[in-house]
Amino acid sequence: MVVEFSAINDWLVQYILPFCRLSGMLISMAVISSRTVTPRVKILLALAISIAATPMITIDVKLELFSISMVIQILLQTLIGIGVGFITRLVFETFVIAGQVIAMQTGLGFASLIDQNTGVSVPALGQMFVMMATLIFLSIDGHLRLIELVVLSFATLPIQDSGLFFVQLDQMIYWAEMIFLTAFMMVLSAIVALLVMNLCLGVVTRSAPQLNIFAVGFPIMTVVGLSIIWLLLRSFLPHFMNQMARGNEMVCQLLLMECAGG
Repeated sequence: MVVEFSAINDWLVQYILPFCRLSGMLISMAVISSRTVTPRVKILLALAISIAATPMITIDVKLELFSISMVIQILLQTLIGIGVGFITRLVFETFVIAGQVIAMQTGLGFASLIDQNTGVSVPALGQMFVMMATLIFLSIDGHLRLIELVVLSFATLPIQDSGLFFVQLDQMIYWAEMIFLTAFMMVLSAIVALLVMNLCLGVVTRSAPQLNIFAVGFPIMTVVGLSIIWLLLRSFLPHFMNQMARGNEMVCQLLLMECAGG
């Protein structure tokens, strides 16, 4: 009877710990963590992936199911998954910030929508960038790549070495600065063009004071802004791929893996 309970205990541990790491990733990663995806779907998806992936995972550590050490490991694995998924959220936030900057400069900031990932109101232009990023992310199988990295991480970051993830967590905080730098570099040309337009409107206002700058300047800035956005869309894909490559490298670094690109 003791042998049977021990076998059941080891079997449950083999499935529960991967489930915790995968579920933590799913509840925090971009797209799947959206409010449009119900918690029931997320749990079932994590359970299905865990059942399929657990036979490929080797867990050498021996843990009692009802013990303090098991509770600690459950928390650790969940936090590791949340940290990995959060990196994809940072990648998507790059384009939200870029959309906000352009929208505020062109007068398009009045149109706002609720961001399904964060639940806050953001300019419609930022939401358009997020939708484009989501379509590209799914088309390049970014979600499958992330699931693959988490499954493989049990070999490079085993259960007994889970604490090493949190030792390197400060690197992710520093890497988060890149979202502002990348967003600024993405919209730098648009900012310069809009600055030149504002200078031109200022000169026109000084030379012809009878013109109502609010009646004339606002539609001009809107038309110029839409033209700049149209030109900016050509560079959207390279910026997204570069940021995804940085995010992939950061995930590999945190999980102590050799980053193979992609």
